[in-house]
Amino acid sequence: MDKDEILAKSRSENNSEYEQNTYKFAGSIARIAGGMLCAVLLVCEQFITGHFNCGYFLIYCVMQLIHDGYVFARTRSKVHLFSALCFIVIAALMTYGYVRDLISR
Repeated sequence: MDKDEILAKSRSENNSEYEQNTYKFAGSIARIAGGMLCAVLLVCEQFITGHFNCGYFLIYCVMQLIHDGYVFARTRSKVHLFSALCFIVIAALMTYGYVRDLISR
């Protein structure tokens, strides 16, 4: 391999690592923004209609649960296990609230 081939290979490897880090960061920002939007919608609906709709936050919690569960399965990270367990509890509570609200209508 000559010098130019080595440089080209190095650039392509660094660029793919840069892209992977960019996608990870973008996903983190998207999850934070999604959670904030769910919280805002939840509070706004409570104030405007007096109705507490758990559906928004339930979807968000399930998305986070699947994400953290997958990361735990691949990396065995205890932080992601704890997060997934927390989201299981929150999703169960939100499911209960959502179903209870549907039945009471």
